[in-house]
Amino acid sequence: MNLQRGMRDKLDKYMNPNQSLDVYMDVSGGAVYDYCCFGVDANGKLSDDRYMVFYNQTTSPGREIQYFPNGSGARFSVNLGALPATIVKLVFTVSIDGSGTMGDISQHSVRIQQGLGESIGLDLRGTDFRQEKAIISIEIYKKDVWRFAAVASGFNGGLGDLLRSYGGSEASARRNPPPQPQPQPRPAPGQNQGNRFGGGPTPPADNLPRKVELRKGEKVNLRKSGSSLGEILINLNWSQPQKKGFFAPTPQPIDLDLGCLFEFKNGFKGCVQALGNTFGSLTLPPYIALDGDDRSGSSANGENLRVNGKMISEIKRILVYTFIYEGAANWKEANGVVTVKCPGSQEIVVRMDEYGSTMPMCAIAMLENNNDETFSVEKIVRFYRGHRFMDQDFNWGLNWVPGRK
Repeated sequence: MNLQRGMRDKLDKYMNPNQSLDVYMDVSGGAVYDYCCFGVDANGKLSDDRYMVFYNQTTSPGREIQYFPNGSGARFSVNLGALPATIVKLVFTVSIDGSGTMGDISQHSVRIQQGLGESIGLDLRGTDFRQEKAIISIEIYKKDVWRFAAVASGFNGGLGDLLRSYGGSEASARRNPPPQPQPQPRPAPGQNQGNRFGGGPTPPADNLPRKVELRKGEKVNLRKSGSSLGEILINLNWSQPQKKGFFAPTPQPIDLDLGCLFEFKNGFKGCVQALGNTFGSLTLPPYIALDGDDRSGSSANGENLRVNGKMISEIKRILVYTFIYEGAANWKEANGVVTVKCPGSQEIVVRMDEYGSTMPMCAIAMLENNNDETFSVEKIVRFYRGHRFMDQDFNWGLNWVPGRK
């Protein structure tokens, strides 16, 4: 079935919405095109960045939405029945990475298909657009039942403008090309040559890169050194805003504080932070301690949280956050960087590289226990108006009252 711009209909007229379906997108033209699907809530907002699926974040948390390259285009595998109740609409977009506009394209095609069955298709040409650099192609949304809409509307400001209209922000500022295979040296006679499926010998841990920098939504594991992880060091470093010129006003100093929420397997919950003087302890529960409070950003060592790796089996999860205790929410000038260090593992770097928010609090990274074998670290970088709002988003369930240092 060929759709016309603006057409809406019930999805179950053409396929079973309770079974997995595919959305294929492709553009013919001379530019580089990025394809994206994101889920929005009943208020029409992208309230959970984990449901923004594209080349840099290829799956949603429960794999309800998955991204696959498909020639010059993309295929999104979608399981509508598995989406959380908070996601009521999926928005499928295409944007230009670099110069050019959608008015230059030869053709943009998008189709919804289930297995080898009949597809629902929308074909657009450059004559349908002018200066737009991003367009909403189609939407699949729930209004008593699952429906679809051929939207075909554009945004001159590109993907950033499109996402801001849904209360979100562009998740990646740079394109990260896929890694290229590296030539392997021919093994010497008698050396382990890998298995017959083409896998070479596993390099020793010492050959791993010293640092790995996470992108939003990426997750890596800390590795055990012996029988335990050893001490985990979580460091926050940041800087003060600088005066921009001789006659410019002196910027207000920023006091950026590091802290964490913790949850034990037995249900014990709490926080470690300078506010309220809850500095924690390494030898007693919660086995997490904050070294001190750097109020100026001038300390070379920054602020540090330490986690007793010998007690990891008792901890379920740790949410690392920072908040601006004093000063304006100028995240770009603060230029915060969190580094996670653990004996035997690579250093994990998480940059607070989304600067548009004026909210004073940022959830930076989540550490989670994986069956006591590994402890994973995931980059979050999500902003909030305060502790209570962050708590609600991650379902921690603590009671918050005003505090001071």
